[in-house]
Amino acid sequence: MDTEKFLTEFQDYLAPKLDVYEQAIYLYLVRHSRLIGKDETTVGFKSARKQLAFGIGKAGTPPSEGVCYEKVKSLNGKGYIKVLGTEHSGTRIHPYLPHEINGLIQAEKQEALQTLEEMDFFEVPENRELILEREGNKCFYCLTALNTNNYVIEHVLSRPQGDNSYRNVVASCRQCNNRKGSSDAQDYCRTLYRAGFITSTEFEERLSHLERLRNGDLKPELTAANKSPKRDTALPR
Repeated sequence: MDTEKFLTEFQDYLAPKLDVYEQAIYLYLVRHSRLIGKDETTVGFKSARKQLAFGIGKAGTPPSEGVCYEKVKSLNGKGYIKVLGTEHSGTRIHPYLPHEINGLIQAEKQEALQTLEEMDFFEVPENRELILEREGNKCFYCLTALNTNNYVIEHVLSRPQGDNSYRNVVASCRQCNNRKGSSDAQDYCRTLYRAGFITSTEFEERLSHLERLRNGDLKPELTAANKSPKRDTALPR
């Protein structure tokens, strides 16, 4: 079991679909089965509930045995675990890892992609920083090092023809933003090359990146806080 992969997928895809009781029980089941190389575990919640998460229940007590079995039934119904049967020592359960759950990660990625296409990466401050991160904290054009204090978001195709999508905005230094103006991005990169600001290799890379940008290949990486379009925090036009 790849523990890092599991924790990432659990936090990003599965945990948001579970309440705190379900999260505690699911992690307990994984801890006592998949994490140690077993496919299943047998649990008696009369005693195990005290090890789940102290303070999760009412008034700082562990969840009741009844609540534990209710949440196991819920997890089983959602397809996140499989109850294999019961025996004298408890309930036999096989927990599925996030990537084994049908449709979980694929559906979440599709939802994130749809959200990405709707997002405004020029007006919304949180989204602007994602473009800076995508560019590796460098000016898209001249490759000068940037930080959150000295960058601007530049339209590759100037408005009103261009939009504020991730396909049409890049992080830029202020000098390139001013010099480029509304000129064609390829022509501006050629100007930088002829003036000696970038090498021939860097010039070819800039042209390739512009093509990938137009094709939607340079997607910014969304965080949980950025997965919903924000309209109420926009900067004034």
